Amino acid sequence: MRLFKLVVVCLFFNLTACTHSPSQPKVVAGDPANSGVYRLAKSGTDEDVEIHQRIVMGHLKRLMTKLYKRNPSIRHDKQVSTIEDSVELVFSKAHDDEYSQWRDISAADLVSAALKPEFKGQDRILAFIVGLRKMLMASYDNHTEFYYLTSIDQQKLYNSARNIEVAAWLLAESKNEHGQHYLLSDSLENERRNLSYQRLFGQMIATQDNLATIVSHKTGRLIKTVVVKAASLVFIPI
Repeated sequence: MRLFKLVVVCLFFNLTACTHSPSQPKVVAGDPANSGVYRLAKSGTDEDVEIHQRIVMGHLKRLMTKLYKRNPSIRHDKQVSTIEDSVELVFSKAHDDEYSQWRDISAADLVSAALKPEFKGQDRILAFIVGLRKMLMASYDNHTEFYYLTSIDQQKLYNSARNIEVAAWLLAESKNEHGQHYLLSDSLENERRNLSYQRLFGQMIATQDNLATIVSHKTGRLIKTVVVKAASLVFIPI
């Protein structure tokens, strides 16, 4: 049965390659319900992966919007663009589009650098989100389309969820020498409590963990669990 599916998929792509011109690469997975004839080449798990990728990127986009609204002076293009347009521009580009100032920095190092005193530049939020986006896309092996022959590693998905936990802790706890947060998110001492950031991070973590479990059940491969401790917070390789 598996061999039959592979033959069908190969024939399918040979036929579509002959009848369709190359299209612009996607920046995020599309809605499986709108895949048209390409849906024939997707398994139920492939569709689950695409749905989860769309969801987690949607949460990340909301997080960037909220951070810009909470930290209005930090946005690098605040003089020429609205917050919504700034965020849309970032997520309209491919995840691997290079920002020249961060060309030689890994995704994990970029997230960390955004919350350190030696950060060079104005827009810590842009660095934080770009780093997180690259990290998350790496957990999908940088794919935005998934078919029968597309492989995905449940361990990478699980590791990315732990990395979101690390990023959330860094965002909440990183302060300068005067005890001020580099980026404001949750409430300050005299403000009304705001848990929306925690909820967003929690939704992102749950999305990645849920998908890791789905893929693990499908492949029969176990996930090596890791406990994230505040005393030794480090990003896990993906």
